[in-house]
Amino acid sequence: MDIFYEESSIAQNAASGARKYQILNILSQVFLWIGILMIFIAFMLPFNVLIFWFINVAMFFAIWFVLRRWKMNFNVSYDYCFVSGELRISKVVNINRRKLVARFTTEEMIQIGDIDNPSFERFRSDPTSKTVICTSNVEATDGKFFMYILAEYNGKKLFVLECREELLMHILKFAKRGTLESDYVMQEKKKNRV
Repeated sequence: MDIFYEESSIAQNAASGARKYQILNILSQVFLWIGILMIFIAFMLPFNVLIFWFINVAMFFAIWFVLRRWKMNFNVSYDYCFVSGELRISKVVNINRRKLVARFTTEEMIQIGDIDNPSFERFRSDPTSKTVICTSNVEATDGKFFMYILAEYNGKKLFVLECREELLMHILKFAKRGTLESDYVMQEKKKNRV
């Protein structure tokens, strides 16, 4: 039985993030081109000025590097792809740049649950596990919830995903018995309680 399920967690402030990304991208390009131009000008300068000049050039390249890294924090979304027992989590920057965050199987999953349950806080405070936030949103979008997956992936990692319950149901078809936390409440029942 092959299953393919894909879902995205898109930032709720995507328009603002795209604008900030674009501004930082333009600024980083300006500093890069000024740095390159300053290198060409350096060939025409006397030797005694070169040290001071190259310090300025290094400063422009350092600013370019910082802006280039900083822009990667804006206009970010995450893709979750589940293919027959394997979950792939990717970070997507500015819609077109994709980076694999994690790729692990259901055998490597230790515990799955809702972040509203007390077991999440226990795992998050555990010094042996590292928390990896795989969403840009602080509040879940309509029809989605925040799910955690504690997995043995390069050490113990606690992944936080913003997804529909359908992803959880697909994972549970392949996961070991007892992987789902014992006090998990279906999202539909949770809404009816409120």
